Amino acid sequence: MTRSPLCWFPSLVLTLCAVAAPVHAQSLDCRKPSGVVARAVCGNADLRARDEQLAEALGTLGAYTPRPERDALKQTQSTWLAERDRTCDDKAKAKACTALYEKRSEDVAMQSQAAQKRLAAVAAGILKDPKAAAAGLQRYDGAAAKAWLIYLYHTGTVTVPDKDVEIGRLAREIIERDLANDRELLEEMRAIGDVTRADTAGVLLFLRHALSTTELDAPCFLFAKHGLPAFEAFGPFWGGSRDDMPELCHDIHSVYDLPEWKKLAALMEPAGGPGPEITIRSAYDRQFAIDILQASIAPGTLLEAPRSPEAKKAAEARDKAVAAFRGWKDYQVWPEAQHKAAVAALPSAITATSKLYQENFKLPAKIAEQVARAAADRFIAGRIALFVGEDVMEDE
Repeated sequence: MTRSPLCWFPSLVLTLCAVAAPVHAQSLDCRKPSGVVARAVCGNADLRARDEQLAEALGTLGAYTPRPERDALKQTQSTWLAERDRTCDDKAKAKACTALYEKRSEDVAMQSQAAQKRLAAVAAGILKDPKAAAAGLQRYDGAAAKAWLIYLYHTGTVTVPDKDVEIGRLAREIIERDLANDRELLEEMRAIGDVTRADTAGVLLFLRHALSTTELDAPCFLFAKHGLPAFEAFGPFWGGSRDDMPELCHDIHSVYDLPEWKKLAALMEPAGGPGPEITIRSAYDRQFAIDILQASIAPGTLLEAPRSPEAKKAAEARDKAVAAFRGWKDYQVWPEAQHKAAVAALPSAITATSKLYQENFKLPAKIAEQVARAAADRFIAGRIALFVGEDVMEDE
């Protein structure tokens, strides 16, 4: 059995030897606290919660730390445990004990952030040197690194002996150990089916789900390389705030930065009204972020028909939003003069975008015009979501 990333941490704070996923990290066994430290911590509700949170944070840190570097973590944790045992051996020392846990949690959070950035850099290296990136990813035990390896092996970007066997092993570890506590997420990951036989869209969705549990971004190269399947896999899958993760790449020149679009954006600001509910807005915000990427990285894909159920729903919602824009009558929310000015400004934005697509993407004039109009629909739908009510979005 593969040991947990933190199995080597001393007992009392963590008893992880039977599990691998960071979310399974266990704190002190407060059902039967043994020893003065355990009784002091378990007897204080705040300290008990801090102990549990620290255990989970340490598990996460372990998953983002390469195996060769874990000895240093082990030594740091051993030193802290010794200090904890000296500081938390009496209920009367609760204040000092709390401060100690607070400081350790802050340190672990900072280390975890830095570790995730290093892992993100390894994944970003896939574009330049896939084999070197795979070698780097193989040094980790967490779900994100394993999902990236599945992507590399499945797409043939990196070859590996017994490909299907290795992909199956990695997928099982992610589902059965690394993310075993997230039932809602696992239900969707299992729904993809046998990852070894999934198409690229399925593998990208599997990757998206694994990355959604981290602070890692979805790199731009995924969208430039895979086009529509990537845009759909990383789009608004959940229809709520969970769609916020993983974050999308930011290193792009957005087509909507053109002055014509900025002018239109200024005209499409709500004059009042509560706007859509936050869970609905989360899905719309996610879709608009995807639309920006799609219109800026692979604009030709805007003319492709949606494939996934979620993308088809997004297309239906977009059509309703565009129809609301064209037939707008609620002038208390969006004044008539402002709406008319937006309608009048739209052709200039489409023309400027068509020109950009011809020059930068070498699209034929007729195709560039069609793509620019599709980009306009995306922009309108994303902006209309700022102030239309649920009567427009209820079927989302």
